[in-house]
Amino acid sequence: MVVGVGCGGALPEEQTEAGLAQEPTSAPEVTAEGLCLPTAAGTQRVKTILPPSEIGIPRFAMGPGGFVDFKGTLHFAVNYEDGRRGLWRSTGTDAGTTQVKGFPATGSGSLLSQLTATPTQLFFQAPDAAHGSELWVSDGTTAGTRLVKDVTPGPEDSYLTHLTAAGSTLVFFKETYDATVFTTRYELWKSDGTAAGTVRLRDFGTSVDVSYLDAKQGNALLFFVRELEGATSLWRTDGTAAGTVQVKRLDAGPDTYPNDVRTSGALTLFRLSESSGLTELWKTDGTTGGTLRLASFGPTRAVDVLGALGAYAYVTTTSYSTQYMVIYRVPLAGGNPEPVVTLPNDYTSQGDALPFINAVSQAPGGTKLYFSVTIGSNGPAPRDTQLWVTNGTAGGTTLLRRPLSLSDEYGSPVYAVADNLVFFSAYDDATGIEPWVSNGTVAGTRLLKNIDAQASSYPHEFFRQGNRVYFSAYDDTLNAQLWSSALSNACLAPEDAQ
Repeated sequence: MVVGVGCGGALPEEQTEAGLAQEPTSAPEVTAEGLCLPTAAGTQRVKTILPPSEIGIPRFAMGPGGFVDFKGTLHFAVNYEDGRRGLWRSTGTDAGTTQVKGFPATGSGSLLSQLTATPTQLFFQAPDAAHGSELWVSDGTTAGTRLVKDVTPGPEDSYLTHLTAAGSTLVFFKETYDATVFTTRYELWKSDGTAAGTVRLRDFGTSVDVSYLDAKQGNALLFFVRELEGATSLWRTDGTAAGTVQVKRLDAGPDTYPNDVRTSGALTLFRLSESSGLTELWKTDGTTGGTLRLASFGPTRAVDVLGALGAYAYVTTTSYSTQYMVIYRVPLAGGNPEPVVTLPNDYTSQGDALPFINAVSQAPGGTKLYFSVTIGSNGPAPRDTQLWVTNGTAGGTTLLRRPLSLSDEYGSPVYAVADNLVFFSAYDDATGIEPWVSNGTVAGTRLLKNIDAQASSYPHEFFRQGNRVYFSAYDDTLNAQLWSSALSNACLAPEDAQ
């Protein structure tokens, strides 16, 4: 077992002055990797959309969210505290940020959510008084935004999940609680954006459970079906009846559950947790032959999936007895897991201090994995939260920042734009919880902007669209608004520039 050297670090109040991230200047900073870190001056509120919050709790503010790229333009949902809903779009300017369609309050509490784009249509779920919460579609204009179909006729809501674009077709599940058998009925549907073309593909009935976890491979949705008293299987659908098939039976069960579904390019990794305590690592490319068990780990360790780099899958294992987390690499072609590095844990002598992975992000085609580690406690709030990066080697595994959020009600987002640019949020005594950026080095990790000078801005949902990264943040308007941070083509690698 390899123990990392120089990967640990003191909490912010224990660091030397040289180890602290510096306040950004307005000029772009070019790192040794040739990537400009975004600046405070280039990070601005795009538009004030929501009125001051009546709830007054910044971490619970219902700011813009559900960001999606539709026809090259950012689209997103706005859910107001008074029950109004809205589909919005933005080009990154105040004038270019407009509401596509508004929905009056219905009193149901249902949100506008699940924005899912095909090449020509934007699907989402939204409520109105006559139909309840149902499937809607937009072509990006107010006139072209309409109800697709009242899937559950009348004012009752439909519970729709797994909305996924399969080419130009939307596939989704309709879940209905059946009070006669006290279980949920799962139905797979498809839609072409018309009422006539919105139909059920398959009824999975009430004797199975469809996991909330899924993955997209090419133009297909991968999902997990577990018999209530039996096997767990991987399924795929391309939006056709013939293309809706069981890929592979994964385990005989019962009580086997998928977790940590992470897709890297054409490969999806996931783990199966068994009632015996064993944990299996699997890979799939969406085919029967390409769906294979890679490794099995014993019941004395917790396992989290990080992702794939090159010829290896990477996982962490955490010993329940020692409370140390170890990064392992597992050959994708088959072979035994190999330890890479042991992460430090400064709290093992203090009782309950089990580390676990909270968030993982990898840029498209990236050769690094960014991940946050939370060290638990015997209470709801964590003892520590840390941002790490790894390229799959001990020397390339580095602690970038601690702590992130120490709240049990707000988790720090982690969003890798490129191999050498990641957005996240972190706590500092002087600023509270604010947006930060890093180029993957300790020296290149710093506060992006102190948005809420009075407290914390609690950033949510970093999302890249073109040469901007958008997010919501609580600011001096006393609510969470749409913000963006400018990127520079001159400093991005050619394959990352847009």
